[in-house]
Amino acid sequence: MTRGGKPDAWSICRRLGVGDQRRVEIESKRRVVPDEAKDLRKFLLKLKRARHEGTLSFFDQFLDTKDLALLRKGASLRLRYKGGGARVYLQYKGPGFHQGGLLYRSEFSSGRLERIVREESRHDVVHFSETAIRDILERHVEPEMSYAIERQLGRGVAGRITAGPIICLYEKDKFRVDLGKGSLEPSLDHLFAFRIGSRAPHPLSTFWEYENEVKAENGDLEAKLERLDELLKFDGRLSREFDLKVERLDKYHRCASCFEPLD
Repeated sequence: MTRGGKPDAWSICRRLGVGDQRRVEIESKRRVVPDEAKDLRKFLLKLKRARHEGTLSFFDQFLDTKDLALLRKGASLRLRYKGGGARVYLQYKGPGFHQGGLLYRSEFSSGRLERIVREESRHDVVHFSETAIRDILERHVEPEMSYAIERQLGRGVAGRITAGPIICLYEKDKFRVDLGKGSLEPSLDHLFAFRIGSRAPHPLSTFWEYENEVKAENGDLEAKLERLDELLKFDGRLSREFDLKVERLDKYHRCASCFEPLD
């Protein structure tokens, strides 16, 4: 069932295969023309409703099986390195769907991981020879995250996740628009993606991307749905000023789709 042409909370959770509504992410994603990126940033900085919360730098290591099972399923799993690599988190985003120009998907994140990557082994940044992702899921994350990966990707996939050859560096300008008990979190991202080979990093892509995610207190999905019109209105204003086309691929699939094996 839907309300006013929009999916309701129950149908969203059922379609995404999650039982906890707080695990549902709703956001818009749009491509940014590189020549317009600086002007878009200036425009956002001048908006009275949008509070600039800072410019962040971090990098992700995207993980997959050797046959790219996650890529094929439309999911992504990444180690996110913050603080120059001192703080590491495992994050999973499940297969989603698009409706009304918005992306709906499940998202999970571990707490800070300790002693996961062996610094003395130069290969561990690419191949997890000593600490398997399956072990991380069993020992360092909440069971709900492990269950979601198994349910959404299939039994046994987690045990085959052994490679992480794609590194994506971020420069993110993050903003916040208060909406009472909820908010919007628009951001402007500049990304640099590399494939780590046996000899040296190989540049894959450099691009700009605009995102806008709707947030609500305690992750209340019903409250998020009530604020979607605000998100679309905010993005509509930007789209009248800039060439922002809807982006259907997430960052991992935008960077790695050229490596997907052909059937």
